[in-house]
Amino acid sequence: MTSIVIVEDEYMVAKRLKRFVEAAFGEQTIKLHLCSSLEDAQDYLSERSIDVLFLDLNLRGQDGFDLLKQQLCESFHTIVVSANSDRAIEAFDIGVLDFVAKPFTQERIQKAVDRLSQAQQGRSKYLSYKHLGKMMLLAVQDIQYLKAEGHYCEVSTLDNQNILHDKSLDKLMALLPNNFYRIHRSYAVSLEQVKAIEAQEGSKYWLILKDGQKLPIGRTKIADLRKHLSNQLSTGAS
Repeated sequence: MTSIVIVEDEYMVAKRLKRFVEAAFGEQTIKLHLCSSLEDAQDYLSERSIDVLFLDLNLRGQDGFDLLKQQLCESFHTIVVSANSDRAIEAFDIGVLDFVAKPFTQERIQKAVDRLSQAQQGRSKYLSYKHLGKMMLLAVQDIQYLKAEGHYCEVSTLDNQNILHDKSLDKLMALLPNNFYRIHRSYAVSLEQVKAIEAQEGSKYWLILKDGQKLPIGRTKIADLRKHLSNQLSTGAS
Protein backbone atom coordinates (compact mmCIF):
# COMPACT_ATOMS: atom_id res chain seq x y z
CA MET A 1 0.00 0.00 0.00
CA THR A 2 1.26 3.46 -0.92
CA SER A 3 0.83 6.10 1.78
CA ILE A 4 0.24 9.61 0.42
CA VAL A 5 -0.11 13.04 2.00
CA ILE A 6 -1.44 16.10 0.19
CA VAL A 7 -0.63 19.47 1.76
CA GLU A 8 -2.93 22.09 0.27
CA ASP A 9 -4.75 24.93 2.04
CA GLU A 10 -7.41 25.60 -0.62
CA TYR A 11 -10.27 23.15 -0.09
CA MET A 12 -11.46 22.90 -3.70
CA VAL A 13 -7.92 22.56 -5.04
CA ALA A 14 -7.15 19.85 -2.48
CA LYS A 15 -10.35 18.00 -3.38
CA ARG A 16 -9.52 18.16 -7.10
CA LEU A 17 -5.94 17.06 -6.55
CA LYS A 18 -7.11 14.15 -4.39
CA ARG A 19 -9.45 12.98 -7.14
CA PHE A 20 -6.72 13.23 -9.79
CA VAL A 21 -4.17 11.38 -7.62
CA GLU A 22 -6.61 8.57 -6.89
CA ALA A 23 -7.33 8.23 -10.61
CA ALA A 24 -3.60 8.27 -11.45
CA PHE A 25 -2.89 5.36 -9.09
CA GLY A 26 -5.74 3.40 -10.63
CA GLU A 27 -6.27 0.01 -9.00
CA GLN A 28 -3.22 0.34 -6.75
CA THR A 29 -4.01 0.34 -3.04
CA ILE A 30 -3.30 3.75 -1.52
CA LYS A 31 -3.88 5.52 1.78
CA LEU A 32 -4.39 9.25 1.24
CA HIS A 33 -4.44 11.95 3.90
CA LEU A 34 -5.16 15.67 3.42
CA CYS A 35 -3.43 18.40 5.44
CA SER A 36 -4.65 21.98 5.16
CA SER A 37 -1.75 23.71 6.95
CA LEU A 38 1.96 23.46 7.57
CA GLU A 39 1.32 22.66 11.24
CA ASP A 40 -1.07 19.81 10.40
CA ALA A 41 1.49 18.33 8.03
CA GLN A 42 4.32 18.64 10.54
CA ASP A 43 2.26 16.88 13.22
CA TYR A 44 1.18 14.12 10.85
CA LEU A 45 4.67 13.44 9.47
CA SER A 46 6.26 13.49 12.91
CA GLU A 47 4.29 10.38 13.85
CA ARG A 48 3.99 8.49 10.56
CA SER A 49 6.02 7.26 7.64
CA ILE A 50 4.72 7.98 4.14
CA ASP A 51 5.72 7.19 0.56
CA VAL A 52 4.67 10.31 -1.36
CA LEU A 53 4.13 13.96 -0.45
CA PHE A 54 2.19 16.35 -2.70
CA LEU A 55 3.16 19.78 -1.44
CA ASP A 56 1.89 23.30 -2.10
CA LEU A 57 4.42 26.07 -1.43
CA ASN A 58 2.17 28.94 -0.38
CA LEU A 59 0.31 27.77 2.72
CA ARG A 60 -1.52 30.76 4.17
CA GLY A 61 1.60 32.84 3.85
CA GLN A 62 3.91 30.08 5.11
CA ASP A 63 6.55 28.47 2.92
CA GLY A 64 6.00 24.81 2.07
CA PHE A 65 9.76 24.44 1.64
CA ASP A 66 10.08 24.82 5.43
CA LEU A 67 8.30 21.48 5.75
CA LEU A 68 10.34 19.90 2.98
CA LYS A 69 13.69 20.96 4.45
CA GLN A 70 12.70 19.49 7.82
CA GLN A 71 11.83 16.19 6.18
CA LEU A 72 14.77 15.75 3.77
CA CYS A 73 16.09 12.84 5.77
CA GLU A 74 12.86 10.89 5.52
CA SER A 75 12.54 8.35 2.74
CA PHE A 76 9.59 9.61 0.71
CA HIS A 77 9.26 11.24 -2.68
CA THR A 78 8.00 14.82 -2.93
CA ILE A 79 5.96 16.27 -5.78
CA VAL A 80 5.48 20.02 -5.52
CA VAL A 81 2.14 21.33 -6.81
CA SER A 82 2.32 25.12 -6.89
CA ALA A 83 1.55 28.27 -8.82
CA ASN A 84 5.02 29.55 -7.89
CA SER A 85 6.69 28.07 -10.96
CA ASP A 86 9.64 30.45 -10.53
CA ARG A 87 10.71 28.25 -7.61
CA ALA A 88 11.01 25.06 -9.67
CA ILE A 89 14.81 25.22 -9.86
CA GLU A 90 15.01 25.67 -6.10
CA ALA A 91 12.73 22.66 -5.65
CA PHE A 92 14.80 20.39 -7.89
CA ASP A 93 18.00 21.51 -6.16
CA ILE A 94 16.54 20.29 -2.88
CA GLY A 95 15.65 16.98 -4.51
CA VAL A 96 11.93 16.89 -5.30
CA LEU A 97 10.76 14.28 -7.78
CA ASP A 98 8.60 16.62 -9.85
CA PHE A 99 7.20 20.16 -9.95
CA VAL A 100 3.62 20.47 -11.17
CA ALA A 101 2.49 24.00 -11.99
CA LYS A 102 -1.02 25.18 -11.17
CA PRO A 103 -3.54 25.02 -12.71
CA PHE A 104 -2.89 21.29 -13.21
CA THR A 105 -4.63 18.68 -15.33
CA GLN A 106 -5.33 14.99 -14.83
CA GLU A 107 -2.74 14.22 -17.50
CA ARG A 108 -0.04 16.21 -15.69
CA ILE A 109 -0.75 14.51 -12.36
CA GLN A 110 -0.67 11.16 -14.12
CA LYS A 111 2.76 11.99 -15.53
CA ALA A 112 4.02 12.88 -12.06
CA VAL A 113 2.69 9.65 -10.58
CA ASP A 114 4.22 7.64 -13.44
CA ARG A 115 7.60 9.07 -12.53
CA LEU A 116 7.32 7.45 -9.11
CA SER A 117 7.71 3.97 -10.58
CA GLN A 118 10.84 5.11 -12.40
CA ALA A 119 12.36 6.95 -9.48
CA GLN A 120 15.40 5.48 -7.80
CA GLN A 121 16.11 5.53 -4.09
CA GLY A 122 18.47 8.20 -2.93
CA ARG A 123 17.09 10.94 -5.12
CA SER A 124 18.01 13.76 -2.72
CA LYS A 125 20.94 16.00 -3.49
CA TYR A 126 21.09 17.10 0.15
CA LEU A 127 20.84 15.71 3.65
CA SER A 128 19.46 17.95 6.36
CA TYR A 129 20.86 17.95 9.88
CA LYS A 130 20.48 20.02 13.02
CA HIS A 131 23.29 22.23 14.28
CA LEU A 132 22.89 24.57 17.24
CA GLY A 133 19.13 24.36 16.89
CA LYS A 134 19.15 25.29 13.19
CA MET A 135 18.35 23.10 10.19
CA MET A 136 21.39 22.82 7.89
CA LEU A 137 21.80 21.26 4.44
CA LEU A 138 24.75 19.09 3.40
CA ALA A 139 25.33 18.35 -0.29
CA VAL A 140 25.47 14.59 -0.83
CA GLN A 141 28.37 15.03 -3.27
CA ASP A 142 30.44 16.43 -0.37
CA ILE A 143 30.11 13.26 1.72
CA GLN A 144 33.19 11.02 1.89
CA TYR A 145 32.02 8.25 4.19
CA LEU A 146 29.62 7.47 7.04
CA LYS A 147 30.26 5.71 10.33
CA ALA A 148 27.61 4.17 12.58
CA GLU A 149 27.53 5.60 16.10
CA GLY A 150 24.84 3.64 17.91
CA HIS A 151 21.45 5.01 16.87
CA TYR A 152 23.22 7.95 15.21
CA CYS A 153 25.66 8.31 12.36
CA GLU A 154 28.86 10.32 11.91
CA VAL A 155 29.11 11.84 8.44
CA SER A 156 32.64 12.65 7.24
CA THR A 157 32.89 15.29 4.51
CA LEU A 158 35.51 16.07 1.89
CA ASP A 159 36.54 19.20 3.80
CA ASN A 160 37.22 17.13 6.94
CA GLN A 161 34.07 17.94 8.88
CA ASN A 162 32.56 15.25 11.09
CA ILE A 163 28.83 15.78 11.46
CA LEU A 164 26.85 13.74 13.98
CA HIS A 165 23.53 12.96 12.32
CA ASP A 166 20.46 11.97 14.33
CA LYS A 167 19.53 9.27 11.80
CA SER A 168 21.06 5.79 11.86
CA LEU A 169 23.38 4.52 9.14
CA ASP A 170 20.63 2.19 7.92
CA LYS A 171 18.19 5.06 7.47
CA LEU A 172 20.71 7.28 5.69
CA MET A 173 21.73 4.47 3.34
CA ALA A 174 18.08 4.19 2.25
CA LEU A 175 18.29 7.79 1.03
CA LEU A 176 21.72 8.04 -0.54
CA PRO A 177 22.49 7.42 -4.24
CA ASN A 178 23.73 4.09 -5.55
CA ASN A 179 27.36 5.21 -5.47
CA PHE A 180 27.31 4.86 -1.67
CA TYR A 181 28.18 1.34 -0.56
CA ARG A 182 28.09 -0.41 2.82
CA ILE A 183 31.61 -1.83 3.22
CA HIS A 184 31.23 -2.89 6.86
CA ARG A 185 28.46 -3.07 9.46
CA SER A 186 29.73 0.27 10.78
CA TYR A 187 30.92 2.00 7.59
CA ALA A 188 29.56 3.14 4.23
CA VAL A 189 31.55 5.04 1.64
CA SER A 190 31.16 7.04 -1.55
CA LEU A 191 32.71 4.80 -4.22
CA GLU A 192 33.92 7.94 -5.98
CA GLN A 193 36.33 8.51 -3.08
CA VAL A 194 37.94 5.06 -3.24
CA LYS A 195 41.60 4.81 -4.23
CA ALA A 196 42.42 1.15 -3.58
CA ILE A 197 41.74 -2.03 -1.61
CA GLU A 198 44.55 -3.27 0.61
CA ALA A 199 44.80 -6.89 1.74
CA GLN A 200 46.64 -7.94 4.89
CA GLU A 201 47.50 -11.24 6.50
CA GLY A 202 44.64 -13.01 8.21
CA SER A 203 42.14 -12.15 5.46
CA LYS A 204 41.84 -8.57 6.62
CA TYR A 205 40.98 -5.91 4.08
CA TRP A 206 41.16 -2.14 4.18
CA LEU A 207 39.65 0.46 1.89
CA ILE A 208 42.07 3.27 1.02
CA LEU A 209 40.40 6.60 0.31
CA LYS A 210 41.83 9.23 -2.01
CA ASP A 211 42.91 11.34 0.97
CA GLY A 212 44.81 8.39 2.48
CA GLN A 213 42.34 7.38 5.18
CA LYS A 214 41.84 3.65 5.75
CA LEU A 215 38.47 2.06 6.53
CA PRO A 216 37.83 -1.60 7.44
CA ILE A 217 36.07 -3.86 4.94
CA GLY A 218 33.90 -6.70 6.20
CA ARG A 219 34.98 -10.12 4.92
CA THR A 220 31.54 -10.81 3.47
CA LYS A 221 31.62 -7.50 1.58
CA ILE A 222 34.92 -7.76 -0.29
CA ALA A 223 33.78 -9.70 -3.38
CA ASP A 224 30.68 -7.58 -3.95
CA LEU A 225 32.64 -4.38 -3.29
CA ARG A 226 35.18 -5.30 -5.99
CA LYS A 227 32.30 -5.91 -8.39
CA HIS A 228 30.78 -2.51 -7.60
CA LEU A 229 34.11 -0.77 -8.09
CA SER A 230 34.65 -2.58 -11.37
CA ASN A 231 31.18 -1.57 -12.60
CA GLN A 232 31.81 2.03 -11.63
CA LEU A 233 35.13 2.10 -13.49
CA SER A 234 33.55 0.62 -16.63
CA THR A 235 30.62 3.07 -16.43
CA GLY A 236 33.00 5.98 -16.02
CA ALA A 237 35.08 4.80 -18.96
CA SER A 238 32.03 4.68 -21.20
